[in-house]
Amino acid sequence: NLYGKIPPYMYAMSQIGHEMDHRWAAFSYAKVNGKMISLGDPHWDAGLQARDPFPYVRPIEASAMGGGVWQDNHDGTFTQLDDNYYVPATGYSYLDLYLMGLISPAEVPDFFLLQNLKYAGRDDNGHAIFKADRLPLTIQNVIAADGPREPDVDHSQRQFNTGMVIMVQHGMKPSQRLIDETNGIREQWMRYFSIVTGRRATMTANP
Repeated sequence: NLYGKIPPYMYAMSQIGHEMDHRWAAFSYAKVNGKMISLGDPHWDAGLQARDPFPYVRPIEASAMGGGVWQDNHDGTFTQLDDNYYVPATGYSYLDLYLMGLISPAEVPDFFLLQNLKYAGRDDNGHAIFKADRLPLTIQNVIAADGPREPDVDHSQRQFNTGMVIMVQHGMKPSQRLIDETNGIREQWMRYFSIVTGRRATMTANP
């Protein structure tokens, strides 16, 4: 329960944030030694190291697009500190933010993809442990496969707007409660987007 305090509209943020990320983060590849490696189709592979630099609520969060936060135990095993499920709401990984045009290639730390995951138990904190093959990756592997991000970070869009539509049965009018709750989602969505982009982008929601 997120330490006893759940932000308002948590489920709505998980869904809107995830679907917004699909504008950029889907069907990406990395080219390694001439071979094209899928990073996820259409969500990040569960074994992709995809930690958020600007988490929404929790100290450690994986991308809203999937992947995970993996601790390399340096013995052929890896501890899963956060999984690939985006409920409760999470933020955007370094790779997401690069694909969104909000950070430069130089700001994306080296990462990795865990392949051939095999469950190997849990640690004392209840985190799952897996045996896996670690494939090191850099943002240059992604650029080699997908090409450079265009427009680049210096020319990318930074202001976004989301329209929200209330749907009711034909001939009906939305109740005041429905209007108020939609406005609540609208206001929280603008706050969420500012947080998880590190305030490098802004969101309005009009109408």
